[in-house]
Amino acid sequence: MNTVVTRPIAERRFYVGAAIGVVVVVLAGFSVDRDLLHDMSSLSLLVRLHGTLMFGWIALFLTQTLLVARHRVDLHRRLGIFGAVLAAGMVVANITTLVTAFRLGGDHLPPGIPAPEFLSLALFDVLTFAMLVSGGIALRGHSAWHKRLMLLAALMVLDAALFRFINVYTSWDLDAGIARNGLVLVCVAVDTLRYRRLHPAFIVGAALVAVTDPVGRLVAAQPIWSHFCAWLT
Repeated sequence: MNTVVTRPIAERRFYVGAAIGVVVVVLAGFSVDRDLLHDMSSLSLLVRLHGTLMFGWIALFLTQTLLVARHRVDLHRRLGIFGAVLAAGMVVANITTLVTAFRLGGDHLPPGIPAPEFLSLALFDVLTFAMLVSGGIALRGHSAWHKRLMLLAALMVLDAALFRFINVYTSWDLDAGIARNGLVLVCVAVDTLRYRRLHPAFIVGAALVAVTDPVGRLVAAQPIWSHFCAWLT
């Protein structure tokens, strides 16, 4: 009986801890831009909207995990409607921001990566996020699937923060996508050790996350992608 009672408590703590970890990663990564965030007059309206939606999603994810931990599933479900709208807005804003940055080029793109490859990787990140969130919403009646897919979706938006943190605060030669996949692996490992089984949601979701960057690089190497990028510019 104690094991049955303790498991949900430990699970809620795990998801709250994971949500707090996501917030810490975002704050640490974007602390690089603290001066820019303090005075955003130089940023376009699109970039401000993009940033607002991203931070709003992270705040919502933390709020939702706290509501479940506090046994306010009723509010969690009501707020989920807003979350679905927010996620859709994020996808549209992210794609628009990425295409705009690609067209502008120069300082609008991260250094050390060809523009076509950056665009392909970033768009596939957005696609994976959309698929994970859509799956989480569709399976909201199956909490075991829903919470795991939504956790993976939250981890998918960490690339920009991880890129900034790694390049400014460390001397690591580590790709942000690999770092993100490492965080996914940690969450999957903790969950698997707790239940002594790998949950199917993590099999499907983590596999999707794992293939996102390889597929993005594969697409970027195709001649048709070069033609598409030339058409965009």
